[in-house]
Amino acid sequence: MEKGFLKDALLSDFLETLRPFGELHGPTVNEQGVTAFAPIVSTSDLCLDHQRTQIPPKKYLLPFREKILFYDDAGYRTAATEPPDIVLFGVHPCDLAGIAYLDLVFLGLEDDPAYARRRSALTLIGISCRPDDFCFCTEPVRGGRCDLFFSTAERGFEISAFSKRGREILDAASPLILPSPAEADHRDLPCPIPPQDPQLRFSDNPLWEDFAERCVSCGACSVCCPTCYCFDVREYPSLAGGGYRLREWDNCLFVTHGEVAGGNFRASRLERFRYRFLHKYCGFSPLEGISSCVGCGRCRQACPVDIDLRELIVTGEILP
Repeated sequence: MEKGFLKDALLSDFLETLRPFGELHGPTVNEQGVTAFAPIVSTSDLCLDHQRTQIPPKKYLLPFREKILFYDDAGYRTAATEPPDIVLFGVHPCDLAGIAYLDLVFLGLEDDPAYARRRSALTLIGISCRPDDFCFCTEPVRGGRCDLFFSTAERGFEISAFSKRGREILDAASPLILPSPAEADHRDLPCPIPPQDPQLRFSDNPLWEDFAERCVSCGACSVCCPTCYCFDVREYPSLAGGGYRLREWDNCLFVTHGEVAGGNFRASRLERFRYRFLHKYCGFSPLEGISSCVGCGRCRQACPVDIDLRELIVTGEILP
């Protein structure tokens, strides 16, 4: 089955058909009022009218901190473990685009083994969204880059399968699925910002100085970004012998990020600020010219000093 229609009233039953495919996770609101991807115990846990989660779904593929190997007198051995199968339900198109970009980075020229294992175990089910004032994505509200995609329609969802796994899920849920209507009354809205230019270099724009002076290097924009993947590798030896090596998130806005023996190759905040956003919008190495910004709006919402990169990428002027 490639397509179908699911009535609103049958969503709970559909979610139950997902559980044999893996642990069910989706957008929830925790006790602190924060929207986050988390396990779904009951359908009532699911929050499908969310605008964005605080931390994007990259956490399922790049954990904040992970041990990657152990060592002792016998040598090195990997810390590889088999990740659980997870079905991630309710992922917005911008976050699907973020995962697609991470796939290019970590499954491109050479697979990152830990990332590849988690990616293989992750089933992605997207859902269309209603953009707010923070959004500036250019992704189609109905698209691929996932196993299944739910597009909101009158009294239910149009469902499209984009992979073998997605078709298997639709087949398993076939008693709940109706034929897809020829005409669906979608409630999807277009995002209001035109596409950014990935080649824009911002070389002489005075906003760079303004933003760098305002930036407090807190790193919130990088932590909440769906495509930021900087990491550090640390080793922790044991007094009893041996030790372990771990990989953990790093942040190119931190002064420590550029510290090497003999100095710091990005000592000023302006240098770090420019590097982060030129990497974001212009890319480098094999991905040069490919923007990794997906327009989710998290950085703009999280910034404590109200830096809005649309001022650079769209108008070159400070927005009102």
